[in-house]
Amino acid sequence: MGLTVLLVEPDHRLRDEVRGALKGADHAVWAFAGAADALEGLAAGEPDLALLASTEDPALDALVAGIRSAAPRCQVVWIAPAAGGEVEDLAAARSPRGLFSRAGLPDRAVGLAGRIAERRARTQALRPAPEMLGTSVAMETVRDLIDRVAAGGAPTVLITGESGTGKEVAAGRLHARGPRAEGPFVEVDCASIPAELMEGTLFGHEPGAFTDARETRIGLLELGQGGTVFLDEIGELEPGLQAKLLRVLDSRRFRRLGGSEEIELDVHLVAATNRDLAAEVERGAFRADLYYRLDVVRVELPPLRERGEDVLLLARRFLGDAARRLGKAARGFAPGVEEELLRHRWPGNVRELRNHMERLALAVDPDAERVEDAGLEGRAPREEDRIHVDFSAGPIRFETIERRVLEEAMRAAEGNVSEAARLLGLGRGALRYRLQRLEEAGEEQDAA
Repeated sequence: MGLTVLLVEPDHRLRDEVRGALKGADHAVWAFAGAADALEGLAAGEPDLALLASTEDPALDALVAGIRSAAPRCQVVWIAPAAGGEVEDLAAARSPRGLFSRAGLPDRAVGLAGRIAERRARTQALRPAPEMLGTSVAMETVRDLIDRVAAGGAPTVLITGESGTGKEVAAGRLHARGPRAEGPFVEVDCASIPAELMEGTLFGHEPGAFTDARETRIGLLELGQGGTVFLDEIGELEPGLQAKLLRVLDSRRFRRLGGSEEIELDVHLVAATNRDLAAEVERGAFRADLYYRLDVVRVELPPLRERGEDVLLLARRFLGDAARRLGKAARGFAPGVEEELLRHRWPGNVRELRNHMERLALAVDPDAERVEDAGLEGRAPREEDRIHVDFSAGPIRFETIERRVLEEAMRAAEGNVSEAARLLGLGRGALRYRLQRLEEAGEEQDAA
């Protein structure tokens, strides 16, 4: 299986030679002229091997730190500078046992990548898939489905479920259990990337594509070649980009912005959403053809409130991890605390539970072996998932109820739209749409 190689070399001829040699040996290559651009590209995935030209580039140290943080298994090798003297001494000091001369660099790079790939292949069987903890029937069913889908190689998979249920973990397991496990896993958060930047982020661009495009930039789809691209919160994509993504999925080809060359797409695409896409299709906010194209195989993640004793299993794991990190002794809970944790509805699901365990670990005494207070005061479980409306005085317009619910969510979230959307189980775009619709309705009433 091929590696993902990060190459930083300002000499474009040598860079092209090394990139061509590695691609010819079936390795994916992210090639950059400078460390600053490589640092931005690093956010898209984890390289297996980094070949870095040893220069006086001020961003090199930050790039190495970023590699160590994002991809601790990545092997870093320095490329000796063309000039000798102090710069070469600096390169040797940086990595005396990981320094390649420029002469014969393409062959050296291919040889090293091959040795790393062989070593990875021997240990692949020992590498676990991302953990999806839980012994409930619901989780056993989901894990079994994911493993069967991964083995079957479905072209696209749609993961659905409430916010915080672990959709990114499910996507990671699909990747790790599938035939592309040795390829890159590239995550794209469609909700956090501004709409005006999303097209270039996905497809990349060529010099001159727009005012500030001075050099080629590889997009996240291309960075995922040979592996998996995970489009999280796919429901947030703008309609125009939905149409372009559909064309790419149908043709398995795309162009960088401003480019004329068609690039074949070789990725397994996994999408996720906490929104009801079928309902979004009904109201015209999501393309029906893209929805049906994505929904080849669906994995529905259960909310935490439907997973029974999994709440305690996860709580112990999260508390123990946080306590170890903070140097505290707590690893469990008093019986009364466990009962409270099981009664709580956990509207934020696994994410909320993890964050709450972090708070408990911070608050507990360093030597206490168990937590005596669940810390859920003010978070009392709801009697039912019901909204009580008093109709005794006569009919109430639905818009009035909806407005009150939205206003309460915005008040609870202190005006943060993303948090209010999470509380309501909506995407940010869906919440903004509802707020705007109610505002326009109010203006029409005022005008009347």
